[in-house]
Amino acid sequence: MDFRDIGKHLPRTKWGEGWVEKRGKRRKVWVGFWYEYDPAGYGERRRTREKVLGTVKEIGDSRPSAMAKLREVRAELGGKGAAPTTNPTVTELWDRYRAIKAERWSKIMENALVSTFKTCVLPAIGQARANAVTASQLQGLLNALAKAGRSHSAIKKARTHIKALFELAVDDKIVDVSPARRITMPKRIRKVDDTFADQGVIRKLFQAAGPRDRIILRIFVSCGLRPQETFALRANDIESGRLRVDEALKQAERGSAFIGEPKTVDSYGYVSLPAKLESELRAWVHDEGIRPEGWLFPASRGAGPIRPNNYVKRDLAKLAEAAGVGHIDLRRLRRTCATYLRDEATAQGQLRHSSVETTKRHYLKAIPAEQKARVEKLDKELFGQAKVTQISRRKRSA
Repeated sequence: MDFRDIGKHLPRTKWGEGWVEKRGKRRKVWVGFWYEYDPAGYGERRRTREKVLGTVKEIGDSRPSAMAKLREVRAELGGKGAAPTTNPTVTELWDRYRAIKAERWSKIMENALVSTFKTCVLPAIGQARANAVTASQLQGLLNALAKAGRSHSAIKKARTHIKALFELAVDDKIVDVSPARRITMPKRIRKVDDTFADQGVIRKLFQAAGPRDRIILRIFVSCGLRPQETFALRANDIESGRLRVDEALKQAERGSAFIGEPKTVDSYGYVSLPAKLESELRAWVHDEGIRPEGWLFPASRGAGPIRPNNYVKRDLAKLAEAAGVGHIDLRRLRRTCATYLRDEATAQGQLRHSSVETTKRHYLKAIPAEQKARVEKLDKELFGQAKVTQISRRKRSA
């Protein structure tokens, strides 16, 4: 008898306790690993099992505490650990996917994705097993979100990351085929407000605004800066005929991470600054006693700048109400800049998009008065002073 063959038909565990690793740069998590051996032909096939145990903040920074958590998790799984790897729930897939990908996401993006999955995806399919999820089930989920009035952005995030989540599961041999590979965006999705503010609205806002808000409005409308760039401006960013853009606020961050880089590489640079607005900015700096490195628009409390969301809620909303113009958001003001510049190349340069297609698709809008005037001009050029065609109505027979 060959004693080496005894028990080979039974799964066994090597490194009984397994081991743990710390992953992530910004959001650190503990991940537990262990080996299992399954019979395969005349030998054995070794499988590496893994599971995200939790964040370092939840478990603690010491390895013994992480190992204790791993033992606790494996005890719940009966020591084998097959369930979360061979056929986990969608919630478990999402937790694993998030732990692996989170270090590449900004804090804002991670918060947005967590919110999207928590409110849109997991309530519907979170408890379903990965191998049981079907393409029609996922497509039905997206269609239901569209019917419920969810925004295009939320549905697109859900689709993109559901597909990525299942693709990762395929790569890790958790599922054989991704059920999300052919899901498409629903056709009927709530239209996002992509309007601009016309001259009448801008003038009403300007008349109702105080000195500081007038300057902020002009930076948005005339210079086309993003909110996080506008409130990151310092006094020494004002140059002759231009504004320097080399910083941006990170709304979801705290401490030193609140001041960061602009949105993209192309966002770095300069924007044209009207002469009158430059004079007003320099006068504002002088009157307020702002130092060269000081913020142009400091917060009322603390030493930092105004937060964009706070400005919208506390200042812009009141200003819009006083002006009687309804709801105004900061992106609408940036869109106004692109629309009235008209020229695609000029608008792209001022807004600093990497592609002119982005400017054309999302920011350049038709001005109704100009559109009407050009249609009138076209009609005159084609038909001249033609008489109005009289259309006689047919007489009904008795």
